[in-house]
Amino acid sequence: PDVARSLVETSDGGFALAGFTRSVAGDMDCWLVKIDASGNMEWNQTYGGPENDYANSLVATSDGGYAIAGWTYSFGAGGYDFWLVETDEFGNVEWNQTYGGTNLDDAYSLVELSDGGYAIAGSFEPLETGYSDLWLFKTDAYGNMEWNKTYGGTNHDFAISLVVTPDGGYAM
Repeated sequence: PDVARSLVETSDGGFALAGFTRSVAGDMDCWLVKIDASGNMEWNQTYGGPENDYANSLVATSDGGYAIAGWTYSFGAGGYDFWLVETDEFGNVEWNQTYGGTNLDDAYSLVELSDGGYAIAGSFEPLETGYSDLWLFKTDAYGNMEWNKTYGGTNHDFAISLVVTPDGGYAM
């Protein structure tokens, strides 16, 4: 399947879509597609390795490129890990980072911050509990984690959407 999970309007009146595809490679890969205002594909890029890799959230960055948050099974500590990919205006990878442990860690929502960094929300599954907690963290402009917080109880907890509040905090 080819699935779009996130859509942003671009400065030229077109759109960029992020999701995942199996059409390009045998396993699922992250997929970024740029279309013009009439819906014609201008370009597309896939990202990933030999295993499944997904995109869930997309932002058009202040420098004209894109940032994608999702999860990867191809890279990182093991299991599914948060995956943050920053690209240029044509979808060429500028850098990427993974975050998480050896269980299932899923990034669902991404926002670019005024300092050029990112805030990402999703779920983190610690080995000792086997249940996921809501995970929020902030990176610098190159994806280096600056801080992180987990929230949750004794069952599965996760965040699907994230916004920056007017006072500079976060709501999930």
